[in-house]
Amino acid sequence: MILQNWWFTTLAGLQNKITAPLKNDIKCDVLIVGGGMTGISAASEFIGKGLSVVLVEKNILGGSSTGKSAGFLTPDSELELSQLVRRYGLEGAKEIWKVPVKGIENIVANVKKYNIECDLITQDSLFLGIGNSGWRDVQDEKGCRESVGFKQEIYNENELNKILTSTGYNGAVRYSETYGINALQYCQGMKKVLLQNNIQVFECSEVERIDGHTAYTHAGSVTAETIIIAMDKMEHNFNELADEVFHAQTFLSISEPLNDEELFKLFPSGNQFQMWDSTLVYSYFRLTGDNRLLLGGGTAFSTFMNHYYTKPHIIENVIKNFKTHFPYLKDLSFIQYWPGLIDSTRDLLPTIVKDKANPHIHFVMGVVGLPWASFCGSFVAKNVLGTADEDDKKYYEYFSDRRKFFLPTWMEKVVGKSMVFSVNNGWAKYYQVDKNDKPTEKKGEF
Repeated sequence: MILQNWWFTTLAGLQNKITAPLKNDIKCDVLIVGGGMTGISAASEFIGKGLSVVLVEKNILGGSSTGKSAGFLTPDSELELSQLVRRYGLEGAKEIWKVPVKGIENIVANVKKYNIECDLITQDSLFLGIGNSGWRDVQDEKGCRESVGFKQEIYNENELNKILTSTGYNGAVRYSETYGINALQYCQGMKKVLLQNNIQVFECSEVERIDGHTAYTHAGSVTAETIIIAMDKMEHNFNELADEVFHAQTFLSISEPLNDEELFKLFPSGNQFQMWDSTLVYSYFRLTGDNRLLLGGGTAFSTFMNHYYTKPHIIENVIKNFKTHFPYLKDLSFIQYWPGLIDSTRDLLPTIVKDKANPHIHFVMGVVGLPWASFCGSFVAKNVLGTADEDDKKYYEYFSDRRKFFLPTWMEKVVGKSMVFSVNNGWAKYYQVDKNDKPTEKKGEF
């Protein structure tokens, strides 16, 4: 395997001209910092609204976390519905589940509306249980989905092999209206849409600091009435809110195309799925449009490393373990791998706040999953425009930085940031209960 992001490989030969970096001092109504799924979704809400909008990205649009992701468009990210039900109760879980559902709808609608070529594939979600505890997780997920009125199918071990030829899984729950996508191509396609609608886009332009209403890059600046910060990998010297986010690490790999025999063996019913298992640091996999197997995962140790790690042995072990479940793919070659850093909060839900000293600056942070990012970007933009649904404003409470966490950030000085986030993540997934603990709005906070 070579160390190379497959999604960047797919851009080769496509006409995606990089926009020029910012080299002047300009003014606008709205500045968006960050051109991943969150920033692009925010920018698209301003199309046709009569405001001057600038989008600044340190890489190319989609070139950071978005363009390194597996491209899963499913409501599940790090938290299963059953975990949300335990934490927030039935109604609260249903409200939060609407966030990624609306995000998926936004992305799919844009693909269809603007005819974006981005390998969008309909793929049902399949949550796979490993061992007796995994089978209980599958049953819990099914029960919770039924309790909130969702549709799904459950498969025991024998039934599962009718749709997925595999070993070592004790069952699965399946649901529809989920997709796979090449998120980097989507972002580059949306770049063209934004430019055609008079939104200025500057790639390869890192915002180094913000003073008041002005954001400065190395060679230019943007002064704006409103600023939306949708950047990842934010550092403390940029804003102290960076302490609320940890850069969790995962690894992805891509295979040679499967042949017809392997495809039929993998999916005997003819239906494709995007899949992940019930382990704490789960493996996840799906097919791309050209029938390559996309496989990701890691370890508890690598997920919470304090430094960026690029050696291949972690993903090699993920591949080795994967092939124990699919022994007929033992000779399948994986040709590229790449690491990615995922911005995550202490409880795996996004944080959306205004800067306390500068309320014209809106932060969207720690968004895990493309659908969540799509919703959060649109949500903040609609609130800036004043077009947000009144009912949706409750999400400011769910995603406040004042919500309850098991360990506070000051503990980072005692036990380290990786320990604080790993413990908090585990607590949020398996034990946390927040049914009566949503923060209420302070004057002007939201």
